[in-house]
Formats: sequence, C-alpha cells, structure tokens
Amino acid sequence: MKQTSRHEHDFRERTGTSASSKNMIQYKIYLNGIPVYIVESNTIATSLTGDDLNPVALFNDKKQIQKIFSEIENNTSYQSATIFGLHAKQVKTQLFSDYKKIRAAGGVVINNQEEILMILRRGVWDLPKGKVEAGEKKRMAALREVREETGVKKLSILKKLQKTYHTYNTSDSKIIKVTHWYLMMSDVNGKLVPQKSESIELAEWVNKNQIQKKLENTFSSIKEVIAAAMLAAHPD
Repeated sequence: MKQTSRHEHDFRERTGTSASSKNMIQYKIYLNGIPVYIVESNTIATSLTGDDLNPVALFNDKKQIQKIFSEIENNTSYQSATIFGLHAKQVKTQLFSDYKKIRAAGGVVINNQEEILMILRRGVWDLPKGKVEAGEKKRMAALREVREETGVKKLSILKKLQKTYHTYNTSDSKIIKVTHWYLMMSDVNGKLVPQKSESIELAEWVNKNQIQKKLENTFSSIKEVIAAAMLAAHPD
C-alpha cells in the first residue's frame, strides 16, 4: 500500500481523485520540486476544480499547460498542478516529450537496529541512488549504487517499493529522471565510506529519533520513499 501525504489527501478531496473513484492519480512528477499530478479520468467535466496555488488543466488545453509549466519552472508559489486526460501514459509521454529520460535505481536500507541508511549530498539529506548502466538490471543497479555511495557491502533486497519522477535542467538539456526504489536489509553496522567523487559528504545510519530532523532537509520525493519503506517494513 502506498503512503499518502497530507497534501495528496487534500488534493484528492479537492479534485475527487480517490482510490475508489473513476479518477485515478496515475503519475506524480516533480517539476522544479512541485508535484504535477497526471490524472486519468472518464469524468473530467465534473472533476475539474482547483485554486490559485493548485492550478488544474485539461490535457487538450495546451496554452494553459504551457503557462503552468513555465511558471513552475520560474519558481512560482504553486503547491501543485494537475493535468486531466483520458490516457495518462500518453499524457505523460507527450507532456515530457522534450525531456531526456534517465533511469536510476536506489535503496532504502534498514539494519537490524531498524536504522535507515542516509547520505548527505551537497548539503541535503538523501538516499543512495544512481544511474542504471546500459544492459544493467534495475535491482543490480540499486545494489551497486548503495555499495558505491556508502561502502555497505552486505545487502539484500526485500521488495520493490515504487518509482519516483523528477525533472532538472542541465546547461544544454532538460532531464526527467525515473528512479526505481527498493527496500533493502543489511546486518552491517560498521564504518561507512561516503563516495566523495559523487559529492557525498556523509553516510549515516539514522534512528527513529533522528529521522524527523533529517526529513526537514530533504526532497519531497525522498520523504515519500522513506514513508513507503516504513509502511512496507511495518505493515501492521
């Protein structure tokens, strides 16, 4: 079961997109840190609601979508944006057709003290992850990246968690990164070795009393992944 944030709960109430409705959130893509929801709906006309901080648009309203994306990319005060369309996958593909797609994989690693392995990269707390190499399986990439970025060698995958999507710009292109996340276990509690070549300043086992402080300085997508991992690790 996927963990639902308070913001997403409010969004679903506002737009009528619940798990039991005909309107379903198919994708959530972080554009400049702002969640863009793509909703597949057969009842678009009755579900189209929003406000100044949470604009909503139909997929065929190209000018409105272009305006929303432009404002998000220029650091607007939006909290979210929602695009309704009849075929969510097609909507996603077309909305981000000018973005270069990168596949990545990473892990939420829990040890036998129920601590979570986190890294500090460029002053922000994060989870170990990295690009999937050509011909490499996503699971193997996730294990490799955790080992390389933290020095933890003894790892096992418990289950697949979810995918996250976020965008960023380079000097010459726009990127959409799709990251595949796995819940992992390790019984190693020894010295961690942060990968300095990847701008990782620290690697640290974080206990339940420390986690909230770390989450105050991380990305929204990382908060979601950790919440999903905790739910998967403690389903009851």
